[in-house]
Amino acid sequence: MLAQRVATSIVLLGLILSAVFYFPQNYFVLFITLVMGVAIWEWSALAGLSSMPARSCYVLAMLMLMALISLSESPLTIVLYLGVLFWIVAFLLILIFPAGKSLWASNPVLILAGIPLFVPGWLAFGILRGQEYFEFHILLLFFLVAAADIGAYFAGRKFGKHKLAVLVSPNKTWEGFFGGMLACILLVIVTVLIFSDELAEMNFTYWLKLVVSATLISVFSVVGDLLESMIKRYRNVKDSGKILPGHGGILDRIDGLTSAAPLYVILALQLGSGII
Repeated sequence: MLAQRVATSIVLLGLILSAVFYFPQNYFVLFITLVMGVAIWEWSALAGLSSMPARSCYVLAMLMLMALISLSESPLTIVLYLGVLFWIVAFLLILIFPAGKSLWASNPVLILAGIPLFVPGWLAFGILRGQEYFEFHILLLFFLVAAADIGAYFAGRKFGKHKLAVLVSPNKTWEGFFGGMLACILLVIVTVLIFSDELAEMNFTYWLKLVVSATLISVFSVVGDLLESMIKRYRNVKDSGKILPGHGGILDRIDGLTSAAPLYVILALQLGSGII
């Protein structure tokens, strides 16, 4: 199992780096769309759609919605803010789990939830790819989510005693949660120290924005993970799919990215948080 996980991780890393550094913008967006399409297919089963025609229509409808939004003349940031609002609501649902079952266990609700779950994240990656230093933005986002995950894993194993959400994900602890948060903060600080040309001009407000931004991104990545865990627990399944040997499904790997990406774009590009 470990060998499978390592081999799959290497292949995934190669695909991601190739897409970021070598794919033209249109091909990069197509790549992200394909990845999201597979994740949406997996979500359709978690949302209660069982037949292949129904799941196929759901994926097609979601992809068409993405295309319509990308062609819309309305401000795309509205979609990002709605995505952030969705993840805040998701966090509240996780906190009261298993209360509120009539809401999150409803198939129509889960089907509709796919829109704010996937569309803002897809759009965020498209926006990042259109930036001047898109390689930096995209890789920093990936590394932040990875840092939150890795930091939580090692801190949880070493110090974990207090369960974070035992009914949702029994292995997660508060110690791991704060360990992942600290890893994100350290990553952002080190990144700025290495790449910024304006260190002498950085005041307390700048660094405060930096820490708050890293903290929020870490929290949102955890919420994305916990939401999927909550739905999988209700459906009594371990993984969202089997496409990735040793890892499960695509959704199992990008749940933290889909929740963190809209917030990253808002903080880094819209509000000028100092994370770049």
